[in-house]
Amino acid sequence: MRSAYSVHGRLRMRAKLFVFLACLVLMPLILHAETSDRTVASERELQLPEQPQVSYVVDESSRLTLNLVRRLPSHEWQALGDGPISFGYDTRPYWFRIDIPASTAPRVLQLEYPLLDQVDLYLIDEYGEQSHVRIGDRQAYDQRPMSGDGFAVPINSLSAQTLWMRIETSSSLRAPVLIWDANSFFEAQVERYAAIGLYFGVLLCMIVYNLFGYVVTRESSFFSYSMYVIFTGLLMAALSGFGFQFIWPNWLWLQERAIVFFGGLAFVFASFFITQLFQLHRHSLGWHRGLVALGIVAGFIAIGSTLLPYAVTIRWLLPFAVCACAYVIAIGVAMWVRGVQHAQIFTLAWFLFMVSVMFNSLAYLGLLDGQFIQRYAIMIGSGIEVLLLSWVVTLMYSSERSEKLKLQDEALKNALAAQEAQRILNEELEERVQLRTHELELASASLQKANAELERKSNEDGLTKLYNRRYFDTRLQQEFNRARRQQLPLSLILIDIDNFKSFNDEHGHQVGDEVLIRFGERLQQVATRAADLVCRYGGEEFAVILPDTALADATLVAERFWRAIGEQAFASDAGQLAITASFGVASIQPAMNNASELVTAADQALYKAKHSGRNKIILAPSL
Repeated sequence: MRSAYSVHGRLRMRAKLFVFLACLVLMPLILHAETSDRTVASERELQLPEQPQVSYVVDESSRLTLNLVRRLPSHEWQALGDGPISFGYDTRPYWFRIDIPASTAPRVLQLEYPLLDQVDLYLIDEYGEQSHVRIGDRQAYDQRPMSGDGFAVPINSLSAQTLWMRIETSSSLRAPVLIWDANSFFEAQVERYAAIGLYFGVLLCMIVYNLFGYVVTRESSFFSYSMYVIFTGLLMAALSGFGFQFIWPNWLWLQERAIVFFGGLAFVFASFFITQLFQLHRHSLGWHRGLVALGIVAGFIAIGSTLLPYAVTIRWLLPFAVCACAYVIAIGVAMWVRGVQHAQIFTLAWFLFMVSVMFNSLAYLGLLDGQFIQRYAIMIGSGIEVLLLSWVVTLMYSSERSEKLKLQDEALKNALAAQEAQRILNEELEERVQLRTHELELASASLQKANAELERKSNEDGLTKLYNRRYFDTRLQQEFNRARRQQLPLSLILIDIDNFKSFNDEHGHQVGDEVLIRFGERLQQVATRAADLVCRYGGEEFAVILPDTALADATLVAERFWRAIGEQAFASDAGQLAITASFGVASIQPAMNNASELVTAADQALYKAKHSGRNKIILAPSL
């Protein structure tokens, strides 16, 4: 009886763990339902992005240039409307034209699909000034103009512009175009990172839990399941773009092959796991041979992804994934009919995953529209599947363990020696549970530490190591609120390096980056107060937040910056280079209602400084 109670205790413990993890997955949906009545208030806080009108032309010869495209007659352009760009797997280059209206605030252009090979963006404003940005996952992640979901490019000019965009890719040609208010874009990124972090946190818990189960029990299904979850997580990281952003940002070879490579390996370990779970090699040799054959095919697809182009191997993986999931479901149904315990839960898990794979495959092939499906369907399906399969493994192991203990109790129920041995076994199991709990706590602490480090890096500019624009916006709003609440002064200095575009053209971007780093270091040296915050505002622009500082004192600080920049040249690989900068200084005014008005005042002062001769300090007028 003591052994039976111990088994029931373990079952209850694992059931509670499953309920807890299920709540983690359902919590975002609950929160979404609770906030549905507050849609209007949410829209006031977070502006929804614009979906611009898009027209396109196919570059059949791959020879069209920007000048040729701009001269094309209007009847050759096909209107796409404001729907998402979606053409399935098409390796031909496409040109797109998008008219961007004027704005009163900086904006961000976002392409939500993260797997495009090469995208050339040409922004031409109403004055004819042109800027060119090249992005894509054939470039290292740190070469992107800004970090974000998919591809994000800042639109610094407030005037009306025309965007000419050329896309050429071997993956699915999808490019949902959104134009965000800059602040709303960064707020939306926080919500996206939270959802993705929750998903990968659940996967990490499953991996740690089941690997620890393998260490304790040496049950091979725990290990194969853990490896399956690891490669499923890597596949999801590749599909969502987070793998390229955080795990392999400079490994372009892996980025090109990650989806097919990790997808193939995930099914290889899935075949091991299913065989071990149902012991197919003993109970059903026919199903076992078919599953082994599929596992071998998956292995060849993974190996082929390292040798053949992505455009070829992805067309192998998508139909294989649907067929393989269907075969696994058939195995689950067959085991269900034979009365195998928990086969129905296993079948449900793989059915949900297959449905998500089918929806995702149809979306990538351009046969099904819906951005939510493409971004979240396979992630939701795999998350639920991972939880359900973990439950199946735990219940199957508990059931087998319970049966073994029952047989042992029946064989040794009249032996005092067996009772003593069982007591010792129960104590050892309790110690193992305590050890497992301790290791899970250590893993949780390590995860918290990693999250804290990730938060620090997300607030840091990758080039200058100063605080980035995202942190600047957050901190300025905090200081603005504090200044209002405590009736304290607050000043802001915006600094722009003069003629930096021509400087880059003359000396090269590498020298320009080096000067940006030295420039930031010099600003940091001058800003000696602990409360002063030096940030990289964007490109060659820097910002300095001066809490408890009136306009007159901020002017003195700006003059120190001006002297520190102008009196000593900047050392670089091209020698000593002299540069100048323009300054816009503004202080909080009674009429200001939010921090963005302070930024606008400083920006207008900077604009006057740049257009009245540069290399000077202009103060925003007092109201």
